[in-house]
This record gives sequence, C-alpha cells and structure tokens, in this order.
Amino acid sequence: MRKILPWQMALVWVLTRAALLLAALQIIPVGHAGSFDNDVSLYQDWSRTLLTGQFPAGDDKWQYPPLAAVPMVVPHLLPWDYHLDFYLVAVLCDLLILLMLWRFTAKTGGSRTGLWAWTVGAALLGPLLISRYDLMVALVAVMALTASADPVVRGLLIGIGLIVKVWPVALLAGLRRWREVLKGAGSAVAVGVVGCGLAVAMMPHAFDFLTAQEDRGLQVESLAATPFALGRVLGWWDGFTNYQHGAMEAVGPGVETAARLSLIATPLAVGLLALWWLRARAGARTYYDAALTAVLFLVVTSRVLSPQYMVWLVGVAAVVLAVRPGEDGPTQRPAAWLILAATLLTGVMYPWVEQDYSWTGRLPGTLVLVARNVILLVAAVVSFVQLWRSTRRRGGPSYVPAHRAAAQAS
Repeated sequence: MRKILPWQMALVWVLTRAALLLAALQIIPVGHAGSFDNDVSLYQDWSRTLLTGQFPAGDDKWQYPPLAAVPMVVPHLLPWDYHLDFYLVAVLCDLLILLMLWRFTAKTGGSRTGLWAWTVGAALLGPLLISRYDLMVALVAVMALTASADPVVRGLLIGIGLIVKVWPVALLAGLRRWREVLKGAGSAVAVGVVGCGLAVAMMPHAFDFLTAQEDRGLQVESLAATPFALGRVLGWWDGFTNYQHGAMEAVGPGVETAARLSLIATPLAVGLLALWWLRARAGARTYYDAALTAVLFLVVTSRVLSPQYMVWLVGVAAVVLAVRPGEDGPTQRPAAWLILAATLLTGVMYPWVEQDYSWTGRLPGTLVLVARNVILLVAAVVSFVQLWRSTRRRGGPSYVPAHRAAAQAS
C-alpha cells in the first residue's frame, strides 16, 4: 500500500495546484496580480539578457548565484507565454517534490504526514508558491535530503543548490564524522567551483550578484526588523519603509545597528551548530533534524525574510515529518508544526495585508507579521533544543554511519 500514492492525496494536490495556477493567472480573480507576476516578469527580462550570453549587469535586483539562470531560462523551452510556462515548470517541480517525498516514505517506511505537509502546507502560501523560483531550489534540497544516504551524492546535490540560491549549503550540517563531512563538503565545493568557473568562462558579470547583496538593507519582513514594524504602528519608532534593492526595507533610527546585529547573528548561529556537532551522538534522524535547524537559523538571522523563504522551510519540514519515528529521543516534529503555522500566517501576510506592514503602518497586518516572526523564532529555538537533546551523548559515543542509519530507517 505504501508503494501507491494515496488517491486522496493525489486529488488534493491536483485540486490545490490547479487553484493556485488559475489564481496566479487571474482566471480565478483573486486580485493582487502584481504581487505574483512581478517577479516572473523580472525573471523574463533577465532571461532575455541571459540568452544573449551574459548575466544582468548593473542591476541591484540581480542577487543570485550563476546557476539561478537555469530556472529563469527553462520556461523558454515551452511554447506558450513566459508567465504560463514559468508557472507550469513550477507546478512540475512541486509534483517532483511530492514524488520524492513519496519515494522516500515508501523506501524507509516513514510517515505520510510529510506527504500531507507538502501537499497542504505548501499550498498555504497561495499563488506565491508557484510564482518564485524558490520552488526549483526546494526540489534540489529535497533531493539532497532523500535521494541517497551517500555523502558524495548529497554533496553533489547540495553543490547544485549552492550555485542556484546558496541556502542548501545548510544541509551539510547533519553530516557526521570527518570522513562524511570531507566527502560531502568536498563534492559540494567541487560542483560549486566547476559551475561558477564555467559561468565565468562563458558569460560576463557572473559574480555581479555579490556586490548587489552587499548593498541590501533590513527588509521589513525580517525578524530583526520586527521591532521597527511594531514600533511604527505603536508610535515608538520614528522611521519609515522604502522600496530599495528589490524589497521594502526599514529606514530610520536603529535600523543600521539591527542590520549589523543580524549579520553577526548568522555566524553565532553557525557557532552553535558547530558546538552541537562536536558534542553530538548521531542517530538515524540526525541528518534531517540538523538540516531543519540549520535552515531555520539561516532564515531567522537573515536581513531578508521574503515570504518565499517559507518554501525552503516547508520542504525541509516535510522531509522531517516523513522520517520514520524511532527511539532517538526528542524529534523535530514540534518545530515542523510551528513552521506550518508560520506558513499559514505568511499566506495571509502576503499579499493580502502586505500594505499594512510595508507601506501604511497599520495594526492588523503588522500583528500578523509579528506573530509569524515570533513563531519562526520559537521554532528555531525549539528545533535547536530538540536537536541537542536527541543527540546528546549517553554513556559515551555511539555514532551511526549514514548508510547504516538509512538501513535502520528502512
């Protein structure tokens, strides 16, 4: 039975994705068209430049590694309008994620909760889900988590994700023993170097995205900007928001300090993970659990927390929920459920009440933003605590190699 995707789940996936596609195309008139198709239009403009043999030059909105060109150019392989083609490619990637989760669940005897988490949870983002290229990156990340327990294979896939949108590098966190780390990180770096090298050799301006990233400020949706968003509503902060570097950013007293603290927070979070890594006793779930903690840390410490970042978290959370429950101690399930709650609030936030926190400083939408960010912060803390508790040493080390952990899970 586990080898067959449940028809109820397949039906829900078809109905929800059809609704998202029709809403993104405004065939179902949900309004806010620009909130969904503006980025797709931007991808289309960039793809035209990319097809001439160069990366966008002098464009502070181009903030992506070289392989980001692929998901932006691929829609040109289809014969229809670019927007429709992009949505169709995104829906295909969405389906592939579901099938990868199904394969992983069937192979390991895992829980179907993960399948439902992706089928329903990802849909909570609304048309945003299929109108950003983050879905393509999530596919690579889910493959890195579920396709193979071989650290070299995982590293190769993580390397591909690294040069598409950087964040999948966080999936290296769960690799145990120096041999696994060297194999996984080595293959990831090799893919990254080869990919970037080819991009530099074939197309000018391949690394322009690095300078564009440097100029970014504090996006209003980020955790570090939350006090300013709330302070503006309550009259405690004499600042404003402004559209710059492709996003709404906070401008005013204290913002520069908060942005610096956010930058410092990321290496501190990496330090916490390194401390955990040195003390941890690995189990069958460790690779997946550590991946969720690492991605949560990246998201909550980022100066930029665009709504589409939730696609990353839902993908990893779905894998965690699909992992077969064992006897390794505390699990990441509480953090995964918190992520799904934050995803629901994000689907409400953007674009339905975006004006409240981005432009006008009104209370209803700002409260949704604050609640979402508080939940994400709690999820990150809970995730790290659960990871630490589930892998702490009891009576000495008892490392379980990746291939043996996978065998135990199955």
